[in-house]
Amino acid sequence: MSAFEDYLQLGWALTPLRPSTKEPCLKGWQLPENAIRGVENAYRLNESAGLLLAHCDPPLMTLDIDDFHLAVDWLDKHAVDLAALLLADDAVQIISGRPNHFKLLYRIDRPRLTRKFMQDGKTIFALRCATGNGGAVQGVW
Repeated sequence: MSAFEDYLQLGWALTPLRPSTKEPCLKGWQLPENAIRGVENAYRLNESAGLLLAHCDPPLMTLDIDDFHLAVDWLDKHAVDLAALLLADDAVQIISGRPNHFKLLYRIDRPRLTRKFMQDGKTIFALRCATGNGGAVQGVW
């Protein structure tokens, strides 16, 4: 059984990655027609895959934290408790292993454009899902 069959059973759309990178193998990987869906297509994946957020059923969004402390300050000003989101019993978190970097995964009702939140030219956090031309951005774990 492929390591990705469980994800495909959940309705996730995936794309194969080049070994030891976050680089997709397929040309046009971000387009819905090139997404790999369904357990019967698990053979098309190799040892690593990217999650095509906007093309999942239902669509997914990640809250990518690039600087935990700055994100806490920014979100607190908007009445969002980042620590509570990270510690929630139902939180789905992807851990990169880099200090102060976190990724939370959420189901959403429809694809939404990716949006970065920056301070002094540095990304603090991003809401990642879709591109303006109907493509998906990928999440890698």
